Amino acid sequence: MSQVCTLGEQMLDWVGKIAFSDNSSPLEAQGQENQFGFRRLAPKVMPKSHWHGHIEINYLFNCSADYLINGKKISVPEGRMLLFWASFPHQMIATEGDGELVNVYVPLQSFLTWKLPDEFVSQLLFGEVIVSNSLYYCDEEITRIWEQDIARNDYTRTAMVINEIRGRIRRMAIEDYSTFDLANRSIKEGSKPIVSGLSHIQTMLRYIADHYDQKITIENVANSTGLHKNYAMKLFNRVMRVSIKQYINQLRLQHAQSMLVDTDNPVLDIALAAGFGSVSRFYDIFQREFNMSPLEFRRSVL
Repeated sequence: MSQVCTLGEQMLDWVGKIAFSDNSSPLEAQGQENQFGFRRLAPKVMPKSHWHGHIEINYLFNCSADYLINGKKISVPEGRMLLFWASFPHQMIATEGDGELVNVYVPLQSFLTWKLPDEFVSQLLFGEVIVSNSLYYCDEEITRIWEQDIARNDYTRTAMVINEIRGRIRRMAIEDYSTFDLANRSIKEGSKPIVSGLSHIQTMLRYIADHYDQKITIENVANSTGLHKNYAMKLFNRVMRVSIKQYINQLRLQHAQSMLVDTDNPVLDIALAAGFGSVSRFYDIFQREFNMSPLEFRRSVL
């Protein structure tokens, strides 16, 4: 069965705190990896590393912190915004200042539909931590607005929050930012991945992100790694807890949802732009996953 969240879960049931199990897959946080999340707290040292499937944003307002990410120590100065793929073990090991930490969790499949610059996305998927060189004076205030809007449990406001988060990351991607060379360092040092085959998962995710809105097959995805089709399918399903086909449909559905809300384009055009081969297939998958038609979805939002 597909693990796409229902409309209400995806938009309104945000994760306030990521819950972890020692036996979880590195890409699993008790079924929450498809949900957005937000929390504000005083920064504190973590007793151990943890991981989950989100792209994670950390805002450091009036405080600085040291992290241990995939076995590498990094120091992030006060007043910065950092972004990383949280499937890599990460832990805050030191903090200074009386400020606040804001965590924003973005589901990976949502992030990959945002069409960010290739180099920016690739660095994250291969373990890099990206740090914005400075925050804007309005960043702290906008996170408080996000917090208030999320608490309202209103679909339109929550959709606006997601759009603004996407816009903030887009701005970060085209402005000056710093990295720690973690991806290249791991490759040079031959560091072992969190789970066997994670490098192949990264390659498949990158390929899917680049081609999901085109006609692609499971063979195409497997060939991007050089793996046999059957092995690639088993590996992807074991780590991502969803099949390659289901994951592709997740990205296509989220792309289509955005276009249904953000444009007046006909459903046929949206179906084709999102990668569905026909409007009938689009209707069937959309109805099955969200218990409403694309037009009913558009009307419910607008």
